[in-house]
Amino acid sequence: MLLKLASAFAVACFAFHLLGAHPTTDLSFLQALRKPPKMANVEHRTVITDLTVRISTSNGSSAAFTRRESKDWRRLDKDLYLHLGEGSAWLEVLERREDELTAESLVIISITVGKPHILADPDVLLESRPGGIWISRKRYAGNISETLTDIDILFGVDAVDPRPQWHLMPSPLQLNTSPDLPARLSIHRGAGQARVDDPPPALQVDANGIFKIVQISDTHMVTGVGTCKDAIDADGRFLPPKEADPLTVKFLGDVLDVEKPDLVLLTGDQVHHDIPDSQSALFKVVAPLIERKIPYAAVFGNHDSEGAHALSREQSPFLQTLPGLITRSDRIG
Repeated sequence: MLLKLASAFAVACFAFHLLGAHPTTDLSFLQALRKPPKMANVEHRTVITDLTVRISTSNGSSAAFTRRESKDWRRLDKDLYLHLGEGSAWLEVLERREDELTAESLVIISITVGKPHILADPDVLLESRPGGIWISRKRYAGNISETLTDIDILFGVDAVDPRPQWHLMPSPLQLNTSPDLPARLSIHRGAGQARVDDPPPALQVDANGIFKIVQISDTHMVTGVGTCKDAIDADGRFLPPKEADPLTVKFLGDVLDVEKPDLVLLTGDQVHHDIPDSQSALFKVVAPLIERKIPYAAVFGNHDSEGAHALSREQSPFLQTLPGLITRSDRIG
């Protein structure tokens, strides 16, 4: 059965046969786009020592579990209601540099949503926060690998976080949000780099002198699963509406498994216009590539930065945190 997806996209495959090429020949014209690997920066690492959800209503009042007694509180710039409600809600975190922590400093060692994770350690404090969040805190023992070091928010029941060492919480925050677009926490623990600085594997032709490129454009991912309204079968008959983005992700995976490309080019309109969270949508596009360790390059289309809440080209540093990306914004004029 053939499906015409609502988030229609084009896929093209190119196989270049380099005559006389040695099987390990580097493709230097593409390697020139790479950013040289950097040494991991171990200075000024931060640890999250507390967090809360601050809810603002349409009449201007607000409430939070903790009081903001320090200028070190940082608000994540994502409305947990995705600007769809009468009020707004924001996740705020209290951070400390590792070299500022003392033996009396409380740090977060684990976090759950919905159901508390009871620990047997009597030195651990279990505390609730708005949105069904439970945090476990204890005094800092000098081991940063036990601590929460970064946190993010993604949206949708189909959300994924392809970044290494990040864990997307399965349960959504318990807020009055749309059931189709729940806010979900993604956390990073320990001293490992949240950013990937190591370059992807060298781009090389295979033993037969062939280098295969798959071009993917116009995936038009949305925040949440989206709706495929114009699906048709092999005889051209319309099918009932389906969830669009999961179909697109599956089709991408199928193409990659069949073609096994050496490089993927994302050539624009990875996300749809005027969606409330571009990061969640874009992560769904690149996750199949990262899972298969396929190097890729990406450029923006006109829809990628359209809309009041879309990420512009200058506001998408999270792209640089993704493994396998061979193009860097600071390498392109």
